[in-house]
Amino acid sequence: MPQMAPLWWEYLFLSFSTLMMIMMIIIYHSPNVQPAKNTKMSKKMMNQMNWPW
Repeated sequence: MPQMAPLWWEYLFLSFSTLMMIMMIIIYHSPNVQPAKNTKMSKKMMNQMNWPW
């Protein structure tokens, strides 16, 4: 991390890395789950993704 980089770039990098970690966890854990539980979890995820705004 260069010291001359602005603060917003650091926040962008951190948010992007956390998002990639979450996506990798979801992708790697989805095949191990049974299909019925997987569909339920996907429906739960879709319900959580529908934000009020």
